[in-house]
Amino acid sequence: MQLENLAVKHKVFGDGVILCHKDKYITVRFATAEKIFVYPDAFEKFLTLADGTVPADINDDIAVSRLAKEKILREKREENVRSMIKGIVIPGKEILPETKDDEPHEETEEI
Repeated sequence: MQLENLAVKHKVFGDGVILCHKDKYITVRFATAEKIFVYPDAFEKFLTLADGTVPADINDDIAVSRLAKEKILREKREENVRSMIKGIVIPGKEILPETKDDEPHEETEEI
């Protein structure tokens, strides 16, 4: 989809125009500044076309992006489960061994 020169609205920055769409990024010129957004994620929460809508093409791109993110999260969860089963420690997920500080200590005398 051709995004350049489309008029958009942002919740905070107001009216703007898409200057450039390159890979996963779009550059939008607003009255006060130019801002770079991740495409299509920005259309989920921040941007709409000037008429307040989001075209079907962009909605399709959002759906594809969402599925890709869900797949990555699912794979990470599965990897964590496999690692836990094998006993591999994942940073931030360590299981600390029980301490024996609560047990009485035996004192030995030197002869």
